[in-house]
Formats: sequence, C-alpha cells, structure tokens
Amino acid sequence: MAASFNESQKLDYLWKKVGYGVAKTSIPPPGSGSKEAFNESIASPLLYRGDLVWTYSGDIPSSPPSNTTSLVQVYKDGGGPGYSPTVECTEDLTAPDNQTWKTNLTNWIPTQFGTNYLVLVYVDNIGSTTPQTTGTRLFQAGSGFDDTWFFDYQAGILNFNGATIPSVITGGITGKSVYIVGYRYVGQFGVGGNTGNITFSNTTISSSVANATITLQPTGTGLITIDTTTGLVIPVGNTAQQPDPATLGTIRYNTDTPAVEIYNGNAWATVGVPIITNQTLYGNGVQNTFTLTQSTSSAAALIMLNGVVQLPGVAYVMTPDPSTNLVFSEAPSVGDTIDVRFL
Repeated sequence: MAASFNESQKLDYLWKKVGYGVAKTSIPPPGSGSKEAFNESIASPLLYRGDLVWTYSGDIPSSPPSNTTSLVQVYKDGGGPGYSPTVECTEDLTAPDNQTWKTNLTNWIPTQFGTNYLVLVYVDNIGSTTPQTTGTRLFQAGSGFDDTWFFDYQAGILNFNGATIPSVITGGITGKSVYIVGYRYVGQFGVGGNTGNITFSNTTISSSVANATITLQPTGTGLITIDTTTGLVIPVGNTAQQPDPATLGTIRYNTDTPAVEIYNGNAWATVGVPIITNQTLYGNGVQNTFTLTQSTSSAAALIMLNGVVQLPGVAYVMTPDPSTNLVFSEAPSVGDTIDVRFL
C-alpha cells in the first residue's frame, strides 16, 4: 500500500512539474486527495540549458538527408564519403542481461522532426559492417511477445522495455551485437543562430543579405553603449576602399592619410588630433609652382620661406584648393628653403 502511494506521489510531482511548471508542496496522508496542480503557487519550470540548445534545429529537414550535412550526421551500412557506418552498440552491464545498449553518441534526431527519423534497430554478429543486409531487424512494436524497445534519442540509449527480450539477443546467444541506423544533430549548440536576416555565430553577428546595413536602434532617448575599458575598433582601409556611396556620419580609419576620417555629406574630412608631416622644397629663382607629396588646402597647411610664415592668398595659393599644387606669387630665390607643414 505504501509503495503504491509513493508511486502516485511521483506521478503527481511529474504532472505538476511538466504540465504546470510548479513545485509539488502537498504530501497528504494516505487516502486523502493531493493538492490540485492549479492550486500550487511556487513556480518550478523545467530547466532548459542554453549550451545544449540546438541552435539550427529549425533548419533540420523534415525528411532525412541521404548523406551527411553540416547539421545531420547519417549512420547506415557501409560508410563512405557522405555518411558514417551503422553504429554498433555496447551492452550496459549495470542493467539486466541484454536489456540496455549504448551507442555512446548523443543528440540523435527524434521523430518529432519527421517520422523517417525513427532509428532502425538490428541484431547481427559482432563487428558486422552490413547489419541492414545480414542482420535481423527488431521492430519497435516487437514480434508479438511483448519484446518492444524504446530509444532515448538524447542519450543514445536503446532499452528493451517490454516483459521479454527479443529471442535473437536473449541470454545464451553469444557473438551478437545490437546496431543502430539513424541520424544525429551535429550543428552548432547554444542560444543564437538566425533571427530574421541576422546570423549569430559564436561571437560574430552578421547579415545573410548581401550589402545590407545592420542597425542598432534604441527607443526614445536611449543610447547605444559599449561597456568596456579596452577600446572600440572602427573600420580600417585605404582611400580607395572608402565606401561609395557613403552615408553622412560614416567614420573610418584611413591608412593612407593616416588618420580617422568622417564623411560630412559632401567629402571625407579628417577628425581627431592633427598628424603633422612636412616636406622641404628649394627655390631656384625661376620656379614658382611646386608639386606637393600630398593634397592639402591653404587652411590645412603651414608654408614657411626661410623660417618665415607665408600668408595664404598673398604669398601663395593652392590651385585648386585643395590640391598638390603650391603656387607662389613670386618665384623663391636660389637657395631659399621652403618648409611645408601638412596639418
């Protein structure tokens, strides 16, 4: 009587846990009714471990593939470049003789993804590579002698859960083994994957649409905050790699300048602390136009003649402005030193 009562309490626990997601608190004396599940008030949902979630389970096809893919590992006779051999199980010696067999592989795809994902069970000689051809198939419903089997797809365990063990594998028959034909999930694990056109892969967020823009859009007065003490890496490239067309506010690091630059809606402008470089030229008494090593404007350059700062628009001009053409109103004399500072 006590054992029956204990079993009913276990069932009541499972009913509340699975069906209602609540904890069982009532342990009434034998003969009295248990607290109804809807009267339990302490939440106790089942635990779903994020690291065990099949990230791309939604991409598992409803019909099993004939060959192994990036998501589905195929196990069947022979083995080859496109699939793996039928799995030979090992007996669980902690269970009654020949009752439980282990594939030693987890995450088999269950029939909820498609009826054809039902594993096939065979008995054949130990070491057989063709159990589907030379072995005896055991059906889930048994052979009429209550010799059914149950397969735990998550753990990869086969259990003969009927009253009897199939005759081809019962005690006294040696040199036999159990084989499994089926399919395992071998894709990525963890919370993530695809959300619309956004793909999450480990620490990378990307778009599955070519040339698409990824937008982070807070609501109201919210800000986008990167909480770190290290740094933020912006796009890096040379001038030829500037995006075209560019969007107002686009920021990047130009390796040709070299400097951080931002697109102001019309052109790329250097931002941040100026990087000063220089070029030295020499007058010959005749030449008044000089070619600079980099394009600049009269507002972004300091021109000195023998150490004296020259006034833009009076002593010299940039033609056009900006450009690499420095034009003096009078040709510098022989031996004059022209120092150009690029800001």
